[in-house]
Amino acid sequence: MPVPEASEVPEIPATPLSGASLSDAQTRVLARSLPVLNLVEALAALALIVGYRASSVPPWQLLTWAAMVLGIVFLRAVASQLLRQFDGDAASLRGWQLGLTACILANGALFGIAVVWFNPIAELFQPEHVTLQALMLTLTLGLTVVALTICSVHFIAGMLYPVASLTPVAVYLAMTSPDYYSFTGGLLIFMVFGILAARRIHNSSRDTLALQARNESLIAYLNRTRANAEALNEKLSQEICERKEARQRLQDSRDRLESTVRDRTRALEQINTELAATGQRLQLALDASNICLWDWNLVSGETFHSNFERLLGYQPEALGNFMEDLQRLVHTSDFPRIRAAMVDHFKGRSSQYQVVYRLQHADGQWHWIQDEGRVVAWNQQGRATRMIGTRRDITEDKEAREQLRLAATVFENASEAIFIFDRNFHFLTVNDCFTRITGYHEREVVGHAVGEIGNLPGNQPAYRTIVQALKNEGFWEGELLERRKTGEEYPEWLQISAVYDENGRLTHYVGMFSDLTARKEAEERVQFLSNFDRLTGFANRNQFRERLQKTLTLARLNRECTALVFLDLDRFRPINDSLGHEVGDRLLKLAAERLRGCGFAEENLARVGGDEFTLMVENYTNRAELEQTCQQLISAMRRPFHFDQHELLLGASLGVSIFPDTAKDVQTLINQADLAMHQAKRAGGNTFQFYSSDMRVASVEQLALETSLRKAIFKNEFVVHYQPKMDLATDRITSVEALVRWQHPTMGLLPPKDFIPLAEETGLISAIGELVLERSCRQAVQWHRQGFSDVCISVNLSAHQFRKGNVLEIVDRVLQTTELPAHLLELELTESLIMEDLDKNIALLQGLRKRGVALSLDDFGTGYSSLSYLKRFPIDTLKIDRSFITELDQSPDDAAITRAIIDMAHSLNLRVVAEGVETDSHLRILRSMGCDSIQGYLISKPVPEAELLQLLKAQQQARA
Repeated sequence: MPVPEASEVPEIPATPLSGASLSDAQTRVLARSLPVLNLVEALAALALIVGYRASSVPPWQLLTWAAMVLGIVFLRAVASQLLRQFDGDAASLRGWQLGLTACILANGALFGIAVVWFNPIAELFQPEHVTLQALMLTLTLGLTVVALTICSVHFIAGMLYPVASLTPVAVYLAMTSPDYYSFTGGLLIFMVFGILAARRIHNSSRDTLALQARNESLIAYLNRTRANAEALNEKLSQEICERKEARQRLQDSRDRLESTVRDRTRALEQINTELAATGQRLQLALDASNICLWDWNLVSGETFHSNFERLLGYQPEALGNFMEDLQRLVHTSDFPRIRAAMVDHFKGRSSQYQVVYRLQHADGQWHWIQDEGRVVAWNQQGRATRMIGTRRDITEDKEAREQLRLAATVFENASEAIFIFDRNFHFLTVNDCFTRITGYHEREVVGHAVGEIGNLPGNQPAYRTIVQALKNEGFWEGELLERRKTGEEYPEWLQISAVYDENGRLTHYVGMFSDLTARKEAEERVQFLSNFDRLTGFANRNQFRERLQKTLTLARLNRECTALVFLDLDRFRPINDSLGHEVGDRLLKLAAERLRGCGFAEENLARVGGDEFTLMVENYTNRAELEQTCQQLISAMRRPFHFDQHELLLGASLGVSIFPDTAKDVQTLINQADLAMHQAKRAGGNTFQFYSSDMRVASVEQLALETSLRKAIFKNEFVVHYQPKMDLATDRITSVEALVRWQHPTMGLLPPKDFIPLAEETGLISAIGELVLERSCRQAVQWHRQGFSDVCISVNLSAHQFRKGNVLEIVDRVLQTTELPAHLLELELTESLIMEDLDKNIALLQGLRKRGVALSLDDFGTGYSSLSYLKRFPIDTLKIDRSFITELDQSPDDAAITRAIIDMAHSLNLRVVAEGVETDSHLRILRSMGCDSIQGYLISKPVPEAELLQLLKAQQQARA
């Protein structure tokens, strides 16, 4: 590294001190000097306190002044200490300067004020006080001199301190007496000289600080120059050492190179010898192998091939340009893959060219070829110029791998579990289905004996049988019970075969098995469905007959009686039709649960039809107990069924037959119980009937009556009678109830109880009800035209009509056809009818109300009687059932119930009609209870239209 000459040594720069830096330096010098001023001021203040303590100056005045002086001294001491450590910006520093200057001036002013404050005019220059006053003036002047010396480094502070301390004294003396003017002038002259001295001291300190700054800058520059020179010397020394070491390394390298050249020359000679031998061996290996070597000159396009004739049957002269030959012989679908692999290699995206494709053999067959190569020469532009590689026919390998892939695919995707054992029955591999069935993964079983994985102790004899069969026959299949990883047992169908090599030696065992759990469950399910009802779990008709046959056989052997109870659900069919089969199925399930809840053995219960159940009562001995059982069943079915916001009401009709009292065989017993059940249903339902011999005759008569009933509709054999209702407020007939009668051609006039149940059972009640509605409305129109305009007609609606859901259409049609005002029609219905499908039926009733039709709730108190639902019914009238009226004058309970019903109805703004009123006593009691209307034989029995017309006319004449 060259050393700079003397003329190149740079001049030492002079660093001027800026105004801000100078002010900063002056302030910091002032802060360092202030402790002396603080000490002097504190001592002076203490001296004055001591000197004036015996004077006329009040002590509080002395102490106040001293506290102010010492307080400012303390603040100044703190400020000077903080200022020494201050490292802020210029604006903050100026703030500190102003604060410090203010503290200095404040104490100067305090000492000047003390001269005036502690020396009243009367005591000024008096002999007894002159010594103390001289002391005070001396201290003040001394402090001024000290302040000038210390504070002049900051000119403002140095100049203002004498002004602040001497001005109050001079002014005080001048104002006291003209005699003191000379003394005042002396103070002012002292002040001026002090200011001039402060100016001089300030300039000197300023020059001193500037000189100090330049010295410090020069020292820093000299230090940097010395450090640079030392670094330069060190670098020169290091460079000299490196040159020496480089010279030595160069000599060593030359010696090693000469030795290496000699060694490499000998090695090359040996390599050439070995290369020649290797070339010969390579050529022999290529000739003996199934590999073709190619060398492609990319510049000329020429290609060298070896073994190509033997590999693919082509003569060397048939091949020319590398790419042209490939494009001609390679399958058209594979050539783009060759081009892509070659481009990737040329562009450096792959370390070698490698591709598999199909190439046409000279015999026309397509062979799979594996081509591998690498660029071995590049030109200056980075383009490949030479490429060498090998070509191998992998057709057989490809076919073998494809067979292995297919076998592996079959192995892994087989629907049966497959496993392979070694000769000692240790697992070698298993497929995925094995894991799915057993729960054991391959890693958990490989290497373990079959006896260690999930077997049951009871299978040991079977395992021995399997081993023996494999030794003798090489194959075994059969069913086993095994255990999963979870501990669950499962049945399996196992097939296992022994595998031998070409020499007949045993090498492996291959087996497969399938899980029979699903098939077993399906078989059990089929068995269950063939004997049990899917919906309720009860025995079905077939199972029921088998059990009944066995029960009767045992009863016959043991000379015992057996009762068969046939149960049919009332009102189930309309609910199933209106709400859907899903609701019906759930209702049947709930009904079955209630049957179970009655405490019967489930094997004695069966479902033999849609809504029909049977109960076998073995060892029957007591009819009363059987009747109690039947009543228990009826009570269970009568309770409302609640689900999905539905509240549905059912009932049950029961028929009972007894073996061997009425039947000797299964079929007869079933037929008799069914016949008794239908008899109970015709009796109104919610009851039971024991089979009797006259039921057969009644059944035949019932069939004939049904035939006649169907004909009666077309022959117009139904007539309507009317029973009047009297308003107790006016004692007038204001309404009549239409009651149907059947004018049978041979049996005469039949009351409703003889044919209405049959009509409901056969579904004919809808047609009869519609006929009665239309005929009654026409009659009401006639009365209206005859002058009886205030007579309302009441018609009963059957449950079957309501369930059909077309009541609104029928009412609209009848009112339109007959031209009857809607307010003169009242429809009567029962509470149980509404409760069958509460929300739907309430909506239907509201539709009737909107049309102006009045609604009456019939037979109140005998049905469900739900007060919580009563307030929801859109009805106008409540009819008290005759069962409460018949003994009204004799039974306090009936009277209390009747009064409660009337009061409750009136609280709901409903009118009340009492049915079955037959005596004056009934009338008198009902009047006292506030009943609105009555109906019964006391007024009139149901009469034909002509007789009712006479009653209306007689009433009209009586009022006239």
